[in-house]
Amino acid sequence: MSKIRVTLGSGLTTTGTVEGKNTWVKTEFHDPRQAMNPGELMANSLGACMLTMIGFLANRRGEKVEGTEICVEPAFDEKHSRMTGFTLTFCFPPDLTQPQKDFYAKAAESCPVHNSLREDMTYKIVVK
Repeated sequence: MSKIRVTLGSGLTTTGTVEGKNTWVKTEFHDPRQAMNPGELMANSLGACMLTMIGFLANRRGEKVEGTEICVEPAFDEKHSRMTGFTLTFCFPPDLTQPQKDFYAKAAESCPVHNSLREDMTYKIVVK
């Protein structure tokens, strides 16, 4: 993985760039805003990593999962100072069987972002 350089801008914005690439991501903290805040970006990273894992496994199994969505809702401690868990709602294409959906939802938990989060995080999984 490449290095990511993050630069603080005005109004509590940041811009992250991947070294050697022409790609970037911006965060904003105060409303009104057009970009995700850092916590939302973390939830997005978890969802994107889980969907990538699902897509990777589906490709190996010869199954189609394009259009799968995940809704990631973070939970916070009482001080709102850290995330304590997530509700993850997987919405799979209707032609997948329930055993397939359950397999992919469980397999998504093996993604690197999920494996990098604190072990005391809680996860509520909903499969549709």
